[in-house]
Amino acid sequence: MKFQNELDYDGWLHLKLLHAFNNEPNPIFIERGNITVSSVRSGAPVVGQKGLLQPDISELQNLARHNGKYRLMAVARTSSSSEITFLTSVPACYLLGSDLEDVITIWLDSAAEPIAISISSPGPCIMDRPFTNMWTTNVIVKYPDGGPIPDTATYIQKLEREREARERGEAKDNRSIFAKYWMYIVPALIFVVLSSATNPEAGGAAGGNTQRQ
Repeated sequence: MKFQNELDYDGWLHLKLLHAFNNEPNPIFIERGNITVSSVRSGAPVVGQKGLLQPDISELQNLARHNGKYRLMAVARTSSSSEITFLTSVPACYLLGSDLEDVITIWLDSAAEPIAISISSPGPCIMDRPFTNMWTTNVIVKYPDGGPIPDTATYIQKLEREREARERGEAKDNRSIFAKYWMYIVPALIFVVLSSATNPEAGGAAGGNTQRQ
């Protein structure tokens, strides 16, 4: 079964990334970096990010010890001049376990507009300090998947073979007798019914004869 990516338009996409290390209901976001996708069709990103300071790593560890989540805000700007803000999160301990490796997935609609942005990390979940203070970020651009493409060539070939078989008289007609000749049978039945309805005397006479026997 065949599938294709349906992306009607090309364009660029810019993400401004901000992150928060506090565990309160109201996150305090600070700048993390930027992601630029110059062509959404190719999906090739350019990532520029700041390394974490030692206080940032300590706060990330504190989040992990309290089962907190590292929160990311992505402000997306597109070539159509639209701006959309997305919020996503990942358990802080997974970022520590992967030495600050994460995956940012950008989901686009068929008009190349972002509809969702998510962050994930391979982990494992640990509380130790990472070996580095620099991010290793993989960016994935996801496009909508179309439905299965009809295999029209095979269907046309099948119709052509059936036509050739009919022309050679090789095609068998497996229909019932009624299905083949209904256009003759139905009028005949209607004629018989109408004839019986318009000649009741014949029916009555036949009935009288039967009673007399």
